[in-house]
Amino acid sequence: MTDRERHLHEPTESDDDVPESMPKLTRPKRQMSEKQLANLAKAREKAKVALNEKRARNKKLKDQEKKLKELKLKEREDRIEAEMRALQPEKPKAEEVAKPVKKTVKKKPKVIYYSSSDDDDEPEIVYKKRPKKTASVPPTPLPTPRQLADQDMKRAEDAAVRQKYDQEVLRLRKQYMMDQVFPR
Repeated sequence: MTDRERHLHEPTESDDDVPESMPKLTRPKRQMSEKQLANLAKAREKAKVALNEKRARNKKLKDQEKKLKELKLKEREDRIEAEMRALQPEKPKAEEVAKPVKKTVKKKPKVIYYSSSDDDDEPEIVYKKRPKKTASVPPTPLPTPRQLADQDMKRAEDAAVRQKYDQEVLRLRKQYMMDQVFPR
């Protein structure tokens, strides 16, 4: 520890002077006179009345704000509804009155086969499966390695022909430009 820290932890002389067992001196509570108590009661009543008035005024203002917000919301909803009606074409009333027609779902017919044995009194119920639809376009088969090699060769030949064509076009352009600049 440094001298400074030691100084902070050492008890001071004023701490030694006050014995811990000695009770502290307390002041007696302040007493109000009858006149002061009467004035305090009047002030409390006055404050209570003022507070009640303020609360009533605030409640009235909040109610008015709430009504105003409701009116603004209703006005906004009416305006939006009017815009929606203006944007939608008018429908004939006959369509509005007509009820939507419900689609009826056909039930699957039961195919009943009677068994030839005389033992069973109940018929055997069998459902027939619907025939599967045949695919109109058969799936394309994967190319064989031979076909892939042929395609690669064809692409290489096409690229070589294209390169020769581009070189010939370039040569003709140069010659045309030279003929334009230096006529023969």
